[in-house]
Amino acid sequence: MTEPRDDRAVSDSAAPVGGVTEPRDDRAVPAPDPAAQAAGVTEAGTPLGSAADAGIAPDRGKILRAELRRKAIHLAFVVVPITLIHPWLPWPQTRGEWTVLLVLLVLVAVSLDLIRIHEHRIGTFFRNFFGQMIRDHEATQLLGSTYLLIATLLAVDLFPRPIAAAAVGFTVLGDALAALVGRASGRTRFFGKSLEGTLGGLAACIAWASYLAAGGHLSWEVAITGALVASLVELLPIPLDDNLGITLFSGYAMKLMMGLLA
Repeated sequence: MTEPRDDRAVSDSAAPVGGVTEPRDDRAVPAPDPAAQAAGVTEAGTPLGSAADAGIAPDRGKILRAELRRKAIHLAFVVVPITLIHPWLPWPQTRGEWTVLLVLLVLVAVSLDLIRIHEHRIGTFFRNFFGQMIRDHEATQLLGSTYLLIATLLAVDLFPRPIAAAAVGFTVLGDALAALVGRASGRTRFFGKSLEGTLGGLAACIAWASYLAAGGHLSWEVAITGALVASLVELLPIPLDDNLGITLFSGYAMKLMMGLLA
């Protein structure tokens, strides 16, 4: 009796070897990067042993909860711009006192970051303790909180106090709301970020600008200019940490507008 014939081509990935069909993978396996292994991260910048390293899609809810914890710490920093415009503490009061305080905080933060980056055991502790609150690229770089302290130090030294408070407030409130809204409901992508997140950040910046303008700390023109520039910088792929970029660009834009209106 004639056997039925199957003309379908046999895939190379299922070629019989010794009578047993074994899958075949022609992809080259790259050699591990010793420097990346020493830093405790993969070549893509993710921590070794992370879900991304194992090829597992991270849980969206877990990521959002980590982002909420991270931004809760970020939002707590709003006490600094509020204190700049409403000096209720006995110290610091003057620009010099603020500079001394911020220089000390920056030195401590940078020192901790350097120890975390170069000491494997300390870096592992930070990753285990903070989990996804530390972003992948921060495994070998300064933390966002350190950049925020540096940005605040520069703002206090470069700008008048109301502009410094406005710029730092845009960074704290606008960046935090943009990240949270983007994580929760971001759909429309621009430059690797979501339009929904940018609109959330813009709303927060305009609210802060309105507070400053209504209180007589800045003119409406200056405050709204800062809010718009801050939101634009947050959206654009500028090769600078958002904490630095938003603070400096919005601060200089407000200083320029104030000069034009004088």
